[in-house]
Amino acid sequence: MDNIQAKTGKTQEDFWKLAIKKRFVKQGKIVAKHSDLLVWLKSEVGLGHVHANFIILYLRLRANDLKVSTQSKKWDIMNRNNTRFCSFSFSVTIFFAN
Repeated sequence: MDNIQAKTGKTQEDFWKLAIKKRFVKQGKIVAKHSDLLVWLKSEVGLGHVHANFIILYLRLRANDLKVSTQSKKWDIMNRNNTRFCSFSFSVTIFFAN
């Protein structure tokens, strides 16, 4: 997350608020397709593919989205126990069903 914040100047909370403002999140739930979120983060925010997917994972975890795999939820719990939210120094494969 540090690299994303350094590049965009936005925190996790900022991305959550932006997603609400863009109406990708309504009543605390993700209502947009993964592909729509990806296009938004890559074209409007300027993130690369991996960083955009990371933000989408964060949004889905925050919304307690049922589309998040059990493995991703375990990864989130492990990383929340660290002093930083996440150090993205490893490869993560995420599959979302729309």
